[in-house]
Order: sequence, then C-alpha cells, then structure tokens
Amino acid sequence: MTCLTRLTRWTNCTKMLDSKRFGVNRLSRQLNLGFGIALVAVGLTTLGISYRLVRSDLDEKVRERAQAITQGLEFATEGVIELGNFSVLHRIVQNYATLPSVLEIAIVNPDGTILAISDRFQKTNRSRRYIAVRPELISIVEQSSRTGVEIAQQTVLNDRAVLVQTLPFSSVLFETSGRRGLAIAILDLYPMQQEVRKIFLVSMQVMLVGFLAILVWVWLLLKKNVLNPLKYLNESVIISKDTGLLEIPPSLPNNEIKFLAATFEAVFEQRQRAEMELRESEGRERAKSQKLGQTIKELQRTQAQLIQSEKMSSLGQMVAGIAHEINNPVGFVHGNLVYVQGYARDLQRLVELYQLHYPHPPAEIQEEIEEIDLDFLTEDLHKVLKSMRVGTERIRNIVLSLRNFSRLDEAEFKTVDLHQGIDNTLMLLHNRLKAKPNHPEIEVVKNYGSLPLVECYPGQINQVFMNLLSNAIDALEAVNPSFLGSGAKGLEESNNDSHNSRKIYIKTEFINAKKVAIRICDNGSGIPKEIQEKLFDPFFTTKPVGKGTGLGLSISYQIVVERHGGSLKCNSTLGRETEFIIEIPIQQCLDL
Repeated sequence: MTCLTRLTRWTNCTKMLDSKRFGVNRLSRQLNLGFGIALVAVGLTTLGISYRLVRSDLDEKVRERAQAITQGLEFATEGVIELGNFSVLHRIVQNYATLPSVLEIAIVNPDGTILAISDRFQKTNRSRRYIAVRPELISIVEQSSRTGVEIAQQTVLNDRAVLVQTLPFSSVLFETSGRRGLAIAILDLYPMQQEVRKIFLVSMQVMLVGFLAILVWVWLLLKKNVLNPLKYLNESVIISKDTGLLEIPPSLPNNEIKFLAATFEAVFEQRQRAEMELRESEGRERAKSQKLGQTIKELQRTQAQLIQSEKMSSLGQMVAGIAHEINNPVGFVHGNLVYVQGYARDLQRLVELYQLHYPHPPAEIQEEIEEIDLDFLTEDLHKVLKSMRVGTERIRNIVLSLRNFSRLDEAEFKTVDLHQGIDNTLMLLHNRLKAKPNHPEIEVVKNYGSLPLVECYPGQINQVFMNLLSNAIDALEAVNPSFLGSGAKGLEESNNDSHNSRKIYIKTEFINAKKVAIRICDNGSGIPKEIQEKLFDPFFTTKPVGKGTGLGLSISYQIVVERHGGSLKCNSTLGRETEFIIEIPIQQCLDL
C-alpha cells in the first residue's frame, strides 16, 4: 500500500503540473481575478461609506441652512406682523426667496391662511389657505402648527427633491388657541445631489486608476517570483515523463517553489521502485482474487446442492410416509365400499319383498317407515355410497401423485412421461390454484404437444416443475388484477380469454430428435431487466423476508443444465408476462 500511495501522489502531482490542465496563464488569471475582486470589494465598500458620509454631511448643512432661514424669517417678521404692514412682510419674504437653493418662503396664520408667500401670485394667494396651494404638505403643516414642533422633512414637489422646513411661532395678533403660525422654507436639493454625484464620480475614477496600477504591479511580481519558476518546473516534470529523468532548473528562487522542486525530485527517485512493487503486488492480488472467486463459486454451488439434496431427501421421506399412512386406511375403506354397496342392495331387495307380500304392515311398523322416510333413505343411500367411492378414488389419486412426484425409488435415469410429471405437480398445487377470499381462481391453460418418453431423473425434473409453477402462482397472487398483462403471446391464447383473469400457460413441444421443450408462462406483471440477470444466482430472491430461500431457480438451473445437459431461460416483458423455457435432451449422454 505504501508503494501505491507514493505512486498515486506522484501521478497526481504530474497531472497537476501538466500544461494541459494547469497553466501559468490560468494561475495568473485566478490570482489577478481574486486580488481584483478583493480590491473592488474594498473600494466599493469605501466608496459606499464615503458617499453616505458626504451625503449625510450635506444633508446636515442643508437642514442647518433651512433652520437658519426660518429663524431669521421669524425674527425679521415678528414686529411687521404685529403692525400689520403686509407690504413690508412681502418684501422680506421675497428677499429671503432670492437666497441660493431657496424655492419658496411663506408665512402662514394659525388658521392656515397665507400672510405672505414668495411667488408672483402674492395678491391672489394672500387670502387662500396654504394647504390649498401646497396640498402635498398638508400633513407637515398641520402637525407643526398643532404641536408647535419644528419639522424638517425631505419630499418631492413638482418632480424635484426638496427639503421642507417649518418653524412654529406665536404673535399677539393670533387669537386661535392651541395653534401657531408657521414660517415655511422650501429648499431645492438638486444642487446638493449634483455635488454628491460629482464627488462620487471623482472618487470612482481615482479608485479605478489605483486598482489598475496595483493589479499591474501584482501581476509583474507574481510573474517574476511565482509564475515563471512554476513554468520552468512544469516543463521539467513533463520532460521527465518521457525521459525518466527529472532535472531541477537552476534558476528557481530560494522559496517554497524550490522546496516543492526538491520534494518532486525525492518522490521521482522512488517512482521506479514503486511502479515495480505495484506491478508485482497487482499480479499477486489478481491471482488471489481469481482463486477466491472460484472458491466462492464452488462454495455456493456446493452449499446449494447440499441444501437441495437435504430438502429433497426430507421432502421425499415425508411424502412417502404420509402417502403410506393415508393409503392403508383409504384402501381399507375403498375396498369395503364394494361389499357395503352389495349389502345395501340385498337389504333393499329384502325390504321390497316384505312390502310385496305384506302390503299392510302393522301400525307400529308403518309409523317407523314414515318416521325414517324409507323411500328417501333407500334412494339416498346409493348416492352416499357412490360419493364415498368417488372421494376415496380422489384420495388414492392424490396419494399416487405424491408417490410419483417424490420418486424416491428412482435414483437413476429413467424414461418417463413428462406430461404425467406436470399433471402430478398441478394436482399437488390444486389447493393454491382454487379461488380464495383474497384472490380469484388461477386458470391453467395446457397445450401439450406429442412428446416421446424422456430419459431423466424424474424426481428432480418434478422439483423443477414445482419451483417454476410455485413462482408463477406467487407472482399472480401478488399482482393487482388491473395490472395483469395480456400474456402468453407465444402460447396460442384463446380469443375468448379475459385479460383481467390470472392464467398460467403450459406448452410442450417436440423440437427435434434430440430434445424437447416445456414452456411455463404467467400473465403477471413481469420481471425488470436488471433482476432477470440475477434470477439463477444462489440465494437471490425478490420475495419478502421469511418467504422463500432464493434457491428455487438456482437449484432448477443446476438440475436442468448441469444434471441433465439442458437449458433453462427466462423471457419476461415488464407489465405483460414472464415465461420460463426448459429444454431437455431426450436421451442422456453416458458421461452425465
């Protein structure tokens, strides 16, 4: 692992310094871009703070100027208002209106009427309320007049930014209690904004020139002390990949780059040894991996065979025992039913003779005949005996199917009828095919071809039929009826079949003189392609935990392919059908 680590580190370093992936231009762009972004961020922050400070200072100066104007206006007009000399008051207001940036000066009564205003409609506006002239300032005028508090507020009049300054004052002529007269000054903020913009633009130009100078200086410094040495070192490393020799450039500066070059030189000396050790290690690990893979496959195969052998042995012993225990009492009952039927016929004839010779029996006998309903008893007795005989024959057929399915007495190859094995398996699965409360009946559609007798292990082939048919039943029980596929497109489905019914199709066919095929298909939901590749792996299962061992298809594959030299394939269309195809040689080779 040490050799691998060293070689990996060296490979990564050479890739990093490869001119195709790491160039001086790219590094210089990154450094200059990063430094430039940092300078821009600092500069923009500085400009933003300076802009706010300058604007705040100018706003304060404008407010102080507006306050000085209103206070001077109050002082200059106090006596004039008491004397009622409105012409002088008008001249004072006009004089204040000529000051720079002053848009409007007004003196307003506590009731809101204009005493004097700096516009050319002075005479017209004198008797009007100020809020009628300036409705935009109604809230400011009302609040300042009512509270007696000086107000300075920025707003917009006629699409221009302005500062409105109100100064409440009182006079002996004002008889309105609770309200005050107002000195109002409106200043234009546009000159101030222009001045702030001018300062901002000048600062921006100075900052840009400084940034460019700093970036040029930093780029030259980086090129001399970092980029050029890295370029020389990069060229040496690239050359070493072809020549196998690493030559450190003598012109490297005595800094971290020279230390990096020395590290490369030390690592490069170990590269040859590391590569050799790595090749040897890879060869050993590859051999171990192959051997381990073969061992695991053999272990899985042996384990599956042991489980299958034990399972078949236990199943065969159990089936044989059950069949023997059932067969004895059933045989006794079935054999005696013949005699019981004969005895019943004899007794019936005897009763008929009594009725013929004694048509009028005593009253006690007549009452008993009516009590037991002799006519019905005589007729139903034969039906009961007939039903019992049919039932015992059914039990004997099931026992025979169990014995044929287990085939414990057939350990060697034997020529058998495959159709009989399929039918015996279906008889054992009859209970699972019947309709139940949680799922409807599963219909089996058989299409048997003309097959010769096949040489095989009958018990093992029956186990294959059992596994495939059980899986088909499980698939149909788990699927929703609305998702049932049309199914069995290759098994000659009848046109009258319902697409929403659960069906299993079994078809046998004679392929050639050497082998036959058995197809088992269900119209379930199908199997995804990614799962089809793992179907025959030992212990692989898609069933819930506790249901199935994952060995059914694996054991079936071993029985068909390895034990009988045949083939087992799966063709499935998702949402339509799943079909398993078994091909078995008619005669087995002697070496099997």
